[in-house]
Amino acid sequence: MKIENKRQWVGELFFLLGTILYITYYFFYIAYYWYVEKDPTRQIPVQRLFYIGLICFVVKIILTKYQWKEVIIGAAGAVLMYLCWKSSGGIDYPANYLIILAMKDVDLKKVMKAVFACGFVGLSYGFTWFFVNAPDKLTTVKDYGRGMIEVRYKFCTWHANTIHLMIMVLIVSFLYAYYKKMKWWAFAIMFYFNYEFYQLSKSRTAFYCGSAAIIAYFILRYARKIYEFKISLILLEIGNLVGIFLSIYYGLYSQLTDPTFMRLDQLITGRLTVARNCFLEAGIPLFGSNIGGKVCGYGIYTQANDGYVTELGIVRTLLEYGPIVFGLFCAFMLIAVWVLYKKGYFGAMVLLEIGFIACGVEAYFPAAYNLKAFVFGLAFYQLMGLFKGKAKKKRNEERQSMHQNNRIISWIISVFIFNMHGYIYKL
Repeated sequence: MKIENKRQWVGELFFLLGTILYITYYFFYIAYYWYVEKDPTRQIPVQRLFYIGLICFVVKIILTKYQWKEVIIGAAGAVLMYLCWKSSGGIDYPANYLIILAMKDVDLKKVMKAVFACGFVGLSYGFTWFFVNAPDKLTTVKDYGRGMIEVRYKFCTWHANTIHLMIMVLIVSFLYAYYKKMKWWAFAIMFYFNYEFYQLSKSRTAFYCGSAAIIAYFILRYARKIYEFKISLILLEIGNLVGIFLSIYYGLYSQLTDPTFMRLDQLITGRLTVARNCFLEAGIPLFGSNIGGKVCGYGIYTQANDGYVTELGIVRTLLEYGPIVFGLFCAFMLIAVWVLYKKGYFGAMVLLEIGFIACGVEAYFPAAYNLKAFVFGLAFYQLMGLFKGKAKKKRNEERQSMHQNNRIISWIISVFIFNMHGYIYKL
């Protein structure tokens, strides 16, 4: 094996190990430790998985050969993430940025297989522990903001939405890795499972996103041509722009007495009101804020501390990381969808869209379900490849033009020499 190939193989191995530790940490932490082990000292061992995972991503970056433009962009982004971290204490996006940088030359399918396997093990452990030790705490009975008393199964997590979001991650990661091998009845079984779990959790966001993923991959499996039409790309991009606009306008600037605001706020159980309160408390600093003290200081998880923090992922990006990161995030979301469409990576495009929609509504733990970072990494290096391809094509065209000019010059010189030879012969 050549040295370069060995470096790439070892680097991918470190990336997969980092992914395993990263996902295992979040699933174990949410499914068990954060709920059961209230003593912070008992949580330290599993928290170390997060740090070791980040170290693995850093090792992958060190082992990877980058172009100069990738180094410059990566360094500028790292400085920006550091400033945001110092300003707000948020660690989710800096961690995700490491993933994006480390994703070069990594097979996304292997990553999603690792995500599914780790998530499955983590949830299996949480389910088993609760069924054996706390079967009476599998449900919560209260008004969840829908105007009625509901019985919702939270199983091994603190909230019913959380458990179904974790199930959604398992669904979409499994679909991306195996949809090409699945038969129609496998999609039907998965859809039925998602529906039955919704009857227990009552989590609409996770159910709709999971169902949309199943339908989208079913279409990709049996009617791929639909994704190749440009209208598919146009509709996706329009939908992304509309989602960004609605989140920011109704989350931050709309009148509270606006009938549309009140209907939307009721539909998503008061999330717009929470977003507005966070905005009024924190404002929008250049590099973000800790949202009025609701994001913990420089701790490992740096999530909601006192009171509510907005769960609208697009709004939270703006408040917690500032307008620069927000603008880059929205711009690259649109660019990534275009790049994946252009390269024919429709499976990754669906994965990115589902993650974007889910995080737009359920971002209380954005990093725990944030598969977008892996897809962003794929899209970023595909974009760099497009620029490299254009430069190479331009050089080839210039080389061909030079060869053609050389042939013309050679022909002119040959004709000139032949005529001169005839003239000298006559003399």
